[in-house]
Amino acid sequence: MNEPSLYALLHPLRILLLGYGNVAQSFLTLLASRSEWLGREFGVHPLISGIGTRNTGFSVHPTGITPRQFIQTPQARSWFAAQATPLHDAQAFIQSGRAVGASILIELTTLQPRDGEPAITHIRTAFQEGMDVITANKGPLAYAQTELQEEARRSNLQFRFESTVMDGLPLINLAQFTLQAVEIHAFRALLNTTSSLVLSMIEQGFSLEQAIQKAQQLGIAEADPWYDLDGWDAALKTTILANNLLDAHITPAMVKREGIRNLTTEDIFAAALSGSPIRLVSSASRVRGMVTASVRPQPITADDILRVAQGTTSVISLDTEAMGTITLIEHEPLVLQTAYGVLSDLITILRQKQSV
Repeated sequence: MNEPSLYALLHPLRILLLGYGNVAQSFLTLLASRSEWLGREFGVHPLISGIGTRNTGFSVHPTGITPRQFIQTPQARSWFAAQATPLHDAQAFIQSGRAVGASILIELTTLQPRDGEPAITHIRTAFQEGMDVITANKGPLAYAQTELQEEARRSNLQFRFESTVMDGLPLINLAQFTLQAVEIHAFRALLNTTSSLVLSMIEQGFSLEQAIQKAQQLGIAEADPWYDLDGWDAALKTTILANNLLDAHITPAMVKREGIRNLTTEDIFAAALSGSPIRLVSSASRVRGMVTASVRPQPITADDILRVAQGTTSVISLDTEAMGTITLIEHEPLVLQTAYGVLSDLITILRQKQSV
C-alpha cells in the first residue's frame, strides 16, 4: 500500500484515544489492519490525533499519524508524546484535540464503578466540542446513559458503546438494528469472565490468588479485580442490558448484587462435585411493567442453557415474545474482541453518517 498517494484521495478521520491500556493498544493494531478497507468503504483514512492517560500524560499531535505508523514505531507511546503538544488534563486534551480537527473521542479509561466519573465528564466535554463518542467504559452507561444520549441527540452526534457488555459480540446492535420490536421480556447471563475463570480454576485446585493472576495476565480483569469478584462489573453490565434490552430505567443501586467474596473453597468444590458448579449469574425480567434485576452466585445445573459456558466463555439467553428464546455465546473472549467492538462502533458511526 502506498499510503501517501492513496491518502491524498481520502478524507482524514482524526481520532482521540483517551486511555491507553490493553484495549486501546489492540484497537490500534486492528485499526491499522482495517485502514485500507475503511478507505474503500467510506473514503476515509484514520489518523491518531491524540493519546491521553492519567499516568503518562495527555498529548495532541498537530497533524496526526496513521495507526500503521504508530504500531510500527519502537516505543510508540514515547515517540508520539515527543512529537505532540503536552496538556495537563483530560478536558484540555479533548478541547485541543477538537482544535486540530479530531471528530471522534474513543473513551477507554479505567472503570470507576461507584459513580462512572470522570468518564461521564469526559464524554460530556466531547459532546460540547462537537465530537462523536465511542466508549468501552461501563460506568457512564450504567449511571448516565439517558442523559448522555439526549446530549448527543441535541447536538446531532453519535454515542456508541457496544464493547461495554460481552466485548465485541454485537448484542447492543442486535437489539437496536436487528431485533426491533421483538419484545424482550427477560434475560439470564454469565457476563463477568473474571469470576467465571476464578471459580473454574478454584474447582481445578488453584488458589484464589493464582486465579486472579491468570485473569490479569489474560487482560480480562478490571484494574481492581474485586470489582469483578464483588459483582460490581456484572451489576453495571446488567444495568446496561436491562435499560437497552428491556427498556428499563434502572441504576446500578437497583440491581440486587451479591459477589463471590463470601464463597468458601469448600462451597465451590461441593457444588462442582454435585454436578452444578457455581457461577455469577446476571438476570433481569419485566413483570407487569416492572423490571427487576440481580447479580448473584447460583449453581448451574446440567440442563441449564448457561452451562454451555466453560472457562471465560460468556453467554446470554434472551426470552422474547416474537422469537422465543435466543441464546448468544462468546467463546473464550480476549482483548481483541473488545477492541473489535470499538472498531464496530466506529464503522456504525461512519455508516450512519453516510446514510444521512
